[in-house]
Amino acid sequence: MNNAQLSSQAMAIQQTDTEVDWCHIQESIKILLLAMAQIELSLTDGEQNVTSLGELFTDMAKHLEGMNNYLIQLKDTPSEVLSHGENLASAVNEGVVAFQFYDRVSQRLQHVIMGLALMEEVLSNQKERISPDAWDKLQEEIEASYSLDCEKKMFDLVLQGVPVHEALKLYKDQHQTTPEDDIELF
Repeated sequence: MNNAQLSSQAMAIQQTDTEVDWCHIQESIKILLLAMAQIELSLTDGEQNVTSLGELFTDMAKHLEGMNNYLIQLKDTPSEVLSHGENLASAVNEGVVAFQFYDRVSQRLQHVIMGLALMEEVLSNQKERISPDAWDKLQEEIEASYSLDCEKKMFDLVLQGVPVHEALKLYKDQHQTTPEDDIELF
């Protein structure tokens, strides 16, 4: 092969690498950024309303507890009224628990946003995207951000090569035996 052919072949390889980078890396980054924006918008849209409702339910629970305590002290309060008060208090408490679950979902989605942002930084830097150390650091930062045990377990399973659908099944199987009121606060 002569120099002109070698030069032409090198340019073709370089062009192919550039096309792969453009097609694969840059387009992947755009999709990651879009996913981050969608999650962030969803959280922003729901946060104010859910926060207000959570505060309202907490306030209702306090007032209801006070009212029920007062009615219990009265000698002539019908048992049906006391029963309805207890049932209402139970329903309001279930609402408070539901808002705690929303907080958990919000926290998980914030972790997803952070992880995607960190990955976008690695993919955007040509040297880092081929550096095993950069990817190890990325994984360490993502793992360190998790405060829920279930997130840490999922992280470990996926990094060990367990398919995502299997890791999710293990999570669901484990948490179906957990009491509903077992909420992990952060």
